[in-house]
Amino acid sequence: MAELLLEVGCEELPATFVRKATTDLRQQVLVRLKDSNLLETGWAATELSTPRRLIVQVTGLKTRLEDREEEVRGPGVKAAFDAAGNPTGALIGFCKKFGVDAASVQKGEQYVSITHRVPGGDASHILAAVLPEAIRALAFEKSMRWGASRMRFARPIRWILATLDGATIPFEIEGVDAGNESHGHRFYDPGAFAASGLTELVDGLRKRKVEPDASIRRALVVDGAKGVADGVPDLPEALVDENVYLTEWPVAIAGHFRDSFKDLPAPVLVTAMAKHEKMFPVRDAEGRLTNQFVFIRNSGEDDTVRAGAEWVLNARFNDAKFFFEQDCRHDLDYFLSKTSTIVFQEKLGSVRERADRLAELATLVARATGADKGEIEFARQAGLYCKADLSTGLVSELASLQGVVGSEYARREGLLPDPVCMALGNHYDLGKTPDIGCAGARTTVRTLIADQLDKLVGYLGLGLKPSGTRDPYGLRRSATLLIEAAWRWPGPFAGYTDLIGEAAAQYEIDMPERAGIAPAVAEIFRSRYEALMGSERKDVLEAATLPNRLDPGADRATLDPRLVRLRVEALQMLRADEAFVQTATRPLNIAGAAQHKGVAFGGLETIHSLTSPTAQALAQVTSEAHTKVLSAIEAEDAGVLVTALMTLQSPINHFFEATMIMAEDPQVRAANLALVRRVSEVLLQAGDISRLVFDGA
Repeated sequence: MAELLLEVGCEELPATFVRKATTDLRQQVLVRLKDSNLLETGWAATELSTPRRLIVQVTGLKTRLEDREEEVRGPGVKAAFDAAGNPTGALIGFCKKFGVDAASVQKGEQYVSITHRVPGGDASHILAAVLPEAIRALAFEKSMRWGASRMRFARPIRWILATLDGATIPFEIEGVDAGNESHGHRFYDPGAFAASGLTELVDGLRKRKVEPDASIRRALVVDGAKGVADGVPDLPEALVDENVYLTEWPVAIAGHFRDSFKDLPAPVLVTAMAKHEKMFPVRDAEGRLTNQFVFIRNSGEDDTVRAGAEWVLNARFNDAKFFFEQDCRHDLDYFLSKTSTIVFQEKLGSVRERADRLAELATLVARATGADKGEIEFARQAGLYCKADLSTGLVSELASLQGVVGSEYARREGLLPDPVCMALGNHYDLGKTPDIGCAGARTTVRTLIADQLDKLVGYLGLGLKPSGTRDPYGLRRSATLLIEAAWRWPGPFAGYTDLIGEAAAQYEIDMPERAGIAPAVAEIFRSRYEALMGSERKDVLEAATLPNRLDPGADRATLDPRLVRLRVEALQMLRADEAFVQTATRPLNIAGAAQHKGVAFGGLETIHSLTSPTAQALAQVTSEAHTKVLSAIEAEDAGVLVTALMTLQSPINHFFEATMIMAEDPQVRAANLALVRRVSEVLLQAGDISRLVFDGA
């Protein structure tokens, strides 16, 4: 069995791109190896990466493929032949594709097929064709072209190492020929060196000050920071990750900023160090910030890098101190009034106008989520002041401090209660409120909901929907935050339909798409459920969220994240019983088809006119099930919901066995359809069960 080694060398990738790009390259390569039948039993794959290289190794490859025959399924029998038994255009096209005569096809019960000869060949030749495809298939959030290149990639490709058991796999991408050479650290040892396999490549890289294993670089970053710090360094996971994927040879060094800057608010110091300069703040034994920091260098000499890092950080702190001292001359009400000069959106008014909307909307959210009088007032104040710091000098210097500055200034002034101060500082990010168990946390989430709803409704009311990969206003992120807020809320949560209407009512301007706001939000929510619940089956997600022709309130259900989560759980359970799904699908299909054809349904009162014992039994069980279903939804208990629906299975089967639904008597037919529709409405409480798909279906 052979070893494939692939290394794509490029200019430094952004830290956030590296891990995903390596995993994607591994997946793209494996998909093509499997499709090409090159993998032996027991194959294994390894991925390594740095900012300048993506490495994939696959062991257990065949070195050659023998010629083989495989059966290829073609069009259905009905589509392949006309009424006279002659080949149709579909069959002729299928045969032409594989170079066979229509007379040679095998006719099965449902489909025609052919026996296709697949030529073998050396694995190297096959890899030379599929590896460029795998590289070109990589997608990035942002990509570029370089030189005369037509290919888009995150950064220009500089070298490609591609070998099979040490032999070069010949191919070319945008003028870069694949070979058997890699390169060391850009500054320490940039020369080329040959490598015939992963072991030789890794050894060669480490000798040239490149550590290709991200887990080892992580240990170097964490242990190095702890080793050089005089106190305890802050090591948040995201910042550690960023330094891991910014460096090829990480070395931790400690530096100091001027002690006088410690008078700045602690969040300012931490943000400037961690977010802007990728440095780790250091705390003393009591948890107070010291004037020391840890910096991870990728090259250079310690003293030179330390001096440069200290100069940059002191300069940034000096600017921050200037703006902080200027801001201290005013209070938060002053900054709130100044937001009248900041445009939220050209047609949606100023940030000051938005503050009044947020105050009202946060109040409505608080009432909808069961707040008492005190917390309703907290929400109003948080909504009013949450954007006031956008006009401060400190936020103009350090934009990532939005919210944090407002919170610090409010605390300094004693202007607002502590729960409101907490909401001002944390309402941009749910991650800052892990436990929604206090008034401040609840006020934070209510303010976040008001903020994101106002934004979604405003932009969608103007028709500014996300399109494809474009989302310039971050509306998908707004929807994600709203869904996660609903999922994390500790008490009952009725969904967003009514709140969307309230948010739209706050806008007194002409909004051309006002009537379509709720459907547009529902559409975005559906896409976010797919992202947030990506491990769920596609048919289950569609059944939980897509509208059914009998379900005019489908958007309302989609806008209730708690109900969607409950439906997904229930539908997973229901999929375990294919017989029940088939039974449940029957009334849904019949009622849907009748409605589509415009057949008259009787009202609910007509159900009582049915004299058939099976109809009466189904009506009784449906009524009982409906009560239990509503109770299960209120309690968010998927097990009880499924149990209630399961009680319908036998009565539905008996009813259809004994009843001609489309009876000649129009009154009986209307009553039958009314019952079928009623059963369908109860079933649809768990989602559109008819969308569930089973293997082989």
